[in-house]
Amino acid sequence: MQVHCPNCTSKLFVDDAQFTSQRLEPIKCWMCASTVVVRKSTSNDPGASTVVTISSDPDIRALASRLDDALAPETQSLTLPRDHTIKICVMNGSSRGMECELSRPLMTIGRLGGGADIEIDDPEVSRLHCAVEVKRDAILLRDLSSTNGTYLGESRVFAGRLEPLSQFRIGTTLLQVCIVPVREKSRI
Repeated sequence: MQVHCPNCTSKLFVDDAQFTSQRLEPIKCWMCASTVVVRKSTSNDPGASTVVTISSDPDIRALASRLDDALAPETQSLTLPRDHTIKICVMNGSSRGMECELSRPLMTIGRLGGGADIEIDDPEVSRLHCAVEVKRDAILLRDLSSTNGTYLGESRVFAGRLEPLSQFRIGTTLLQVCIVPVREKSRI
């Protein structure tokens, strides 16, 4: 069955076989690493919702949101392009000039010392502020329920598509998506 994380709204795939009739089963969200409790509905109506999700504690965040080396089923459609390198470049703020190459198709961005894949020196950035996903030909930005929000232009967004040279703001830091073609090694 498929449910959504109440913290970041990511799709979670849950095996029906792991449930007993009334027992609560905690699972870990692959995107934001929060613990989600899933419970079977007691309704006998086959058309009724069969799952209720409850955040274990919405005020407590996971220390890190890095994916394991073995990708979860939820990330199988995520792929990095072979002919381009995608970087997140800090355009202004305390970390200005920092460039981080996306080494995996899903990476989190957060405050320095917070455990994110890309850490920004900005006290207004949450520990796990947002995530950048690469799906086939699209680069997606997703807010991870940050305190101060993620902005494309002047609009606060929960999710959005990023184009080459798109700029987005987290805290007081402006970031930009930089896509660089990979140069083929010259043959001798």
